[in-house]
Amino acid sequence: MRCLTRLLWLLAALPLAALAQGWKPTKDVEFVIPFAVGGGADLMARVIHKIMVDEKLVPVPVALVNRPGGGGAAGIGYVAASRKGDPHTLILINGTTQITPIMNPNAKTLTEVKPVMNLMLDDFVFFVRADAPWKSLGDFIKDAKSKPAKSMAFSAGGTTDTMAVTVLSKATGVQYNIVSFNSGGEALTALLGGHVQASMGNPLEFMGQLQAGKVRALGVVRDSRFAALPDVPTFKEQGVAAPNFQMWRGVAIPKDAPDEAAAYWEGVMKKVAASPALANYFKENVAQAAPIPSKDFHAFLANQEKLYRELLGK
Repeated sequence: MRCLTRLLWLLAALPLAALAQGWKPTKDVEFVIPFAVGGGADLMARVIHKIMVDEKLVPVPVALVNRPGGGGAAGIGYVAASRKGDPHTLILINGTTQITPIMNPNAKTLTEVKPVMNLMLDDFVFFVRADAPWKSLGDFIKDAKSKPAKSMAFSAGGTTDTMAVTVLSKATGVQYNIVSFNSGGEALTALLGGHVQASMGNPLEFMGQLQAGKVRALGVVRDSRFAALPDVPTFKEQGVAAPNFQMWRGVAIPKDAPDEAAAYWEGVMKKVAASPALANYFKENVAQAAPIPSKDFHAFLANQEKLYRELLGK
């Protein structure tokens, strides 16, 4: 009896956190995609969702909800208003959700969420329709320079795509007309429909059409060619000194959600990152695995914001 009393006293003296099993979801989870169906963010979220379901990583149902608009601001605004502090909420975040408030200080995006983990990085590729007259980036730029400013139109699926076109504009001295859409899928549709002459996007958004021979890749913004796309030269190989930058893609929860929930979801995302299904998705879509846990993710985002501000300043 004396031993039992002592044990109970010791247990009572322990912090509650030490006794707890850790936070776990107890009701349905809403996975908010602040972009339209068919874009890179939507595709990535659906892959994450499928892995969570197929590998039974979460004990409750997870519903995908697209809330596009405003470069991610509409979807994250919905989270801030209707899912405030709710740990049963995931949000797909990416470079667009970071660039949007830089370009529009009134737009609230990353300030309303708690980043949990980054999963991948995407490079940018210059695409035209397969039947376009330009066979190289040099051909396109030469043609653009022979026409009045903004004669050549680019479709952009978000503010990160807009920045990619802006970087190209600064590097070539040509002003382009940027037509904005809610997702890379919509930007691709505009290109295929002949409504614009070109698009700057991530491989995962265009690979299906590239393999089907519907679009042609004229260049990639990186230091070396893709192993999977050996015939696509880099911008620098073609004399265009555009600085490198990439689209990051990760997951967050509402900013006021408890830290225990953030730790839980980080654990889930680490399992997603280690899944062979995700590795296969990256391989098929010429993407780079970049699992960055919460602590390092915050430092990464600070560096990315500095880079974005420098590029926009230029």
